[in-house]
Amino acid sequence: MYCYGAGLYEDLVVPVTNFHNEDHGLMVLAGDVFDVPIRKDIIHRVVLWQLAKRQQGTHSTKTISEVSGTGRKPWQQKGLGRARHGSLRGPQFRGGATMHGPKPRSHAFKLNKKVRRLGLKIALSARAAEGKYYLTEQLLVFEDLEVPTHKTKNIVNYVNQMENTKKLLLVDGGPINEKLKLAIQNLHYVNVLPSIGLNVYSILQHDTLVMSRDAVNRIVERMHTPINR
Repeated sequence: MYCYGAGLYEDLVVPVTNFHNEDHGLMVLAGDVFDVPIRKDIIHRVVLWQLAKRQQGTHSTKTISEVSGTGRKPWQQKGLGRARHGSLRGPQFRGGATMHGPKPRSHAFKLNKKVRRLGLKIALSARAAEGKYYLTEQLLVFEDLEVPTHKTKNIVNYVNQMENTKKLLLVDGGPINEKLKLAIQNLHYVNVLPSIGLNVYSILQHDTLVMSRDAVNRIVERMHTPINR
């Protein structure tokens, strides 16, 4: 059990296996990374931050100086009883400019590094808790993500054996194995990331998370590294 007052968390002990369901012993998951209290507000802030960074911000409308058309005054100022106008490119005319419309910009905003790190811990803890309390395999640890061949059917057969798994995220410590890339490239429900690219949004998009032993060690090391200000 974790103790909120003292800041102590319970380390988790999980079995280690592989794609062949072979036993590779046990691994201890650091409690301060995989067993922190769940806070939906932090998850919400981190996801908004990620999605804002993804926005291209290329939407654009034309101002009066950018619209194609004549710059001549359409009619004389006085004497006709008509409203006075200086250009047919104004927003009140069809085909004219758009006033105060969107222009290319960045939608990104700053988010404290502590909040971003806490969001990743919470997402990992949520997956671990689902497997612990609901007895479903939401977080699995593999010895490695080595596959014997690049054939897609091997991954398909493995996923079919897993219960309650609709989308699977594989996380390896270093560069992704080329055979594994080829094996999953035609599967829309299986994705793979290096540990450095693991993020909150990707974890939430997949109901099952599979991490190699190396990936777990690297992520724990990253979470324990002091934040540079």
